[in-house]
Amino acid sequence: MTAAPINNGLALMIMALSMFLLSVGDIIVRYIGASVPAGQLIAVRGIILIVILLLMMRVMRDPLRLSHITNRWALIRGIAETVSTYCFFISIQLIPIATSTTIVFIFPVLLTLISIPLFGEKVGRFRFGAVAAGFLGVVIIAAPSGESGFNLAMIYPVMTAIGLVVRDLATRHIDDDISSVSIILTTAMVTSFGGFLSMPWGWVTVANDLYPVFVIAAALVACSFITYVMAIRLGELSVIAPTQYMVILWATLWGALFWDEIPEPRAWLGGSLIIAAGLVILWRERVKQIARVPSALPLE
Repeated sequence: MTAAPINNGLALMIMALSMFLLSVGDIIVRYIGASVPAGQLIAVRGIILIVILLLMMRVMRDPLRLSHITNRWALIRGIAETVSTYCFFISIQLIPIATSTTIVFIFPVLLTLISIPLFGEKVGRFRFGAVAAGFLGVVIIAAPSGESGFNLAMIYPVMTAIGLVVRDLATRHIDDDISSVSIILTTAMVTSFGGFLSMPWGWVTVANDLYPVFVIAAALVACSFITYVMAIRLGELSVIAPTQYMVILWATLWGALFWDEIPEPRAWLGGSLIIAAGLVILWRERVKQIARVPSALPLE
């Protein structure tokens, strides 16, 4: 089958749309999370997402194979996604959504750091400086303010980033003949199961008017995934990857618009360091032509 021609301009627009959809999904999750426990939210949204993905596979004539669904690395990917999703959903209830989203983007820095012992990659002064700057950014955001100590809630977006690193490393090992939709289906099944495990800690009765909101949240995840895949198939990853940082700008806008969350000066400084670190790493990867599987969306 002939590969689609490279079209970076169109790919950039589609990736921007993907980030917009992702950010809208995040504010809906925060809205629901105000009245529904994280585990219950994950379980219900996951079931709806599974239905959407199964319909997609039917339309795309992508056969459902048990061996693909139960692939060991796909399951590990799902477990990592479960941890990161739990932590992110909790984090956006405790700290400003823009701050949480920004800290999550430390994951390219963590991926670079862990690549040293795992893959024997040599990290030059540029990437080493980027790693240091990224961690400094997190420290600045979480630093004590006034009489308060370090904000321990910041551990949740950091754990989200760690989960994303494990997810991406697991993705590297999944067989090429397993479709992307099948991989996401496994992830949705595992995260849903993880959500149902929270039942003993208490679920609440969901208001009937919230169920359509759950459907919208799941549909946004699916659409964000579809547009992301379209973008990376149309354009060069090294060109379009920085567009993922647009989700931080959207999160900042939504936080200010819906919750009057205006980032403090230190949040701007720390966030700028994290974003700069990620962009430097992307640039050096392009220059050095480091072979690495494209990282998936921060949250699915």
